[in-house]
Amino acid sequence: MPSTTPIETESGNAPGVLLVLNDILENVELEFNRWYLEQHLPERLAIDGFKRARRYKAVDGQPAYMTVYDCDSVQVLASPAYRERLANPTAWTNQIMPCFRNILRAACQESWSAGEGMGGAAIVVQCKPIHGMETEARQYITESLAPFLLQSDCVVRIALWEADAAITDQPCEEIDLRGAKDNGAHWILFIESYDLAQLALVLHSRILSGDGAASGLLIGSWLRYQLICERAA
Repeated sequence: MPSTTPIETESGNAPGVLLVLNDILENVELEFNRWYLEQHLPERLAIDGFKRARRYKAVDGQPAYMTVYDCDSVQVLASPAYRERLANPTAWTNQIMPCFRNILRAACQESWSAGEGMGGAAIVVQCKPIHGMETEARQYITESLAPFLLQSDCVVRIALWEADAAITDQPCEEIDLRGAKDNGAHWILFIESYDLAQLALVLHSRILSGDGAASGLLIGSWLRYQLICERAA
């Protein structure tokens, strides 16, 4: 079984993740994808501290698209370089951002992970700890839920992302362009897999058992996504 360890970078900080889920108006979907590939991903990856970007398309359900940015730490998402980029969107970004719909955006710390590599698909699970039971909830994930999922032999990697509300909620020009407040998240379980159908069955069976809530973890909605592209800084 893959080892389960807390994550730290060379600086001693946990890695950062920016998670963005959104729908897009149908009449601009082709241009939206071209904008991401030709401008938005290169622009973000040119910022110091951004390491990798991945884009996904929903297998079913909404939001239809997901983007994951890996950063040196969550503080990168509060850095002057990133804030300057948010405050000065390009002309193309000014055209695309108002067409976003049903947005979830979360600046997160990756506090723990198990497994190595990158799966061709992922299930994204929204969850949150019961107040005062954060330690118990983390223990449930690392000592019970994750080992159970890893035994299914369809999981490449599983990670716990804990959202930083102070960084996520900082106002910026790009949020204003979208015309509505983004949805947020508490914790995210990001489960990378090579067999989404099998993983969904295993995950569903565990959620139905109800032992998460007894251990301090409230599990909410979850969605399946297929990887469509990946780019490194």
